[in-house]
Amino acid sequence: MEVLGHDTTLEAYRVAAELGGTRITALIPDATIANGIALTGGRGHQTAYDWIARNQRKIEKTLMRLADGSDTGPIPAMVLVEE
Repeated sequence: MEVLGHDTTLEAYRVAAELGGTRITALIPDATIANGIALTGGRGHQTAYDWIARNQRKIEKTLMRLADGSDTGPIPAMVLVEE
């Protein structure tokens, strides 16, 4: 999985993963990441990247489910985007 950066307009982090031979890209809203942690104090991006790393398996599972249309997966606020 790869973190492609933060989209300030959409207030979300863009992530991508190669799953089943297909590159899948999605957005994780800041609010989802910030639930229970502070993204302030000068460490916002690092805190978000740490959260993404800790939740990599859940993110990848959600990406797979979003890609095949079965359901939203363990992180329901994520949405697929075109690269």
